[in-house]
Amino acid sequence: MVKIYYAYSYQAKEYCGKAESILSPDRYEHYKRLKKEDDKLDCLAVGLIINKVFGDPSLVYKDEKGCPKLKNGEFISISHSGGVCAAAVADNAVGLDIQTHSERDYLSLGRIVFCKEELEYLTKCGDTENSFYKLWCLKESYMKAKGLGFYLSPKSFRFDIAGGGIRLVSDDDKKWFFSCFDLSGLTAALCCDGTDEYTLVNIPLT
Repeated sequence: MVKIYYAYSYQAKEYCGKAESILSPDRYEHYKRLKKEDDKLDCLAVGLIINKVFGDPSLVYKDEKGCPKLKNGEFISISHSGGVCAAAVADNAVGLDIQTHSERDYLSLGRIVFCKEELEYLTKCGDTENSFYKLWCLKESYMKAKGLGFYLSPKSFRFDIAGGGIRLVSDDDKKWFFSCFDLSGLTAALCCDGTDEYTLVNIPLT
């Protein structure tokens, strides 16, 4: 079972003056480098989630590829978008991505990250916006679960989501489980080794 803890970034605003005592040293240095208030609130909200779930901000660290890891042997994936921050925690490799929708040229962006078959699906599916975000979140969730992020080319694999299903097409022989769902109005995708069961847990920050 994957637990997905989520919170709203605006609730972290009252903690801005206490960021150094709340965040791990590495996350606090990152927090100080951020220029935009929204980015600072996202960073702080993630730190607060970690504190409330694990009780120790230093339990989470980043590996050489910049992917978050847990010192207790569990797996974690972090994502934030549109004022929502989330962390998926599991016993096996896990990847989570959430995205808020915005007006954009979906096909032009798709040409950068999607395979030919995915682009063809976008042009014919009749729901370009939702299909774009579903494919994008699935790709990011998989790259995160692999522990590679963008070290893995998003064009080196593809997803078939025709008919409402989710099928990974790649040379990966591991059995991955995928889910797409709504998280507080955002598109979300989960990739996990071993299970497709998850539970959502809201973490009030105030």
